Amino acid sequence: MTGLKLARLEGRTVLKLSGADVHDFLQNLITNDMDQVSEAAGIYAALLTAQGKFLHDFFILEQGDHFLLDVASDRAEDLYRRLSMYKLRADVEISDSGLKVTALFGDETAESAEPGSVAATDDRLVFADPRLKAMGLRLLAPEDYNWQTGYADAQPAAQVDYETHRLALGVPDGGIDILPEKNFLLEANFEELNGVSFTKGCYVGQELTARTKHRAKIKKRLFRFTSPTPLAPGDSITLAGKEVAEVRSTSDAGTAGIALTRIEPLADAAPADFEPAGVVLHQPDYLSLNSTNS
Repeated sequence: MTGLKLARLEGRTVLKLSGADVHDFLQNLITNDMDQVSEAAGIYAALLTAQGKFLHDFFILEQGDHFLLDVASDRAEDLYRRLSMYKLRADVEISDSGLKVTALFGDETAESAEPGSVAATDDRLVFADPRLKAMGLRLLAPEDYNWQTGYADAQPAAQVDYETHRLALGVPDGGIDILPEKNFLLEANFEELNGVSFTKGCYVGQELTARTKHRAKIKKRLFRFTSPTPLAPGDSITLAGKEVAEVRSTSDAGTAGIALTRIEPLADAAPADFEPAGVVLHQPDYLSLNSTNS
């Protein structure tokens, strides 16, 4: 049986940005470099506050004379409002593209296209997730298109299966694991997930992000956790009676997920000192830190 799975991501909306000024408009706002975007390559990026706090994350692709933003549906209206506020007299039009997002994931996608690469056919796009190769492919097409015709070996799956896959890799979901107007970008592993450029020049929130990168020690990170006791978003994980991590998102059963974790206390931690009993904090494989209790 194939290890591939296909799941419609019902929680995603694809915005269409058109107009002569879109490239420069986004280049001056977002954390990643729009010069990397072409019809053959897309990026992952974020919009920040002027103080460098997270607001939105999204994927950006180019299609013909416009750009597509793959965004969280429940935050699309807020993103539209903020982009419209910045637009002023720029030649930029924002609308709903009508495209839907499907994920193709599983072990067999790890050897597929290079992260960020795009293949397009008519109004269908196959986009290799730029964050991490193991995340698989993001497939964009009109609602009535059946991707099963192109990936006959893939097993139909639900969005919860994709969330389980994402959590097992320790890849955050913006707006859930990264709290708007509260978290700094680099705490959320954004650099390691290819979502920020330190060479592109100015953008909103760039000064603090660059200062954190070059001068400040990042004291918190998003880690995976496993627990024999079900946990819920907002729950605390403690070490010797003091909070060391806050749960952000969990699997359907609540026994695995992502938590914002203070790094320094983990260096000399004993597994028996964590509560709930048996909880383990795991450094995602894509991070190069050393301190966990795994």
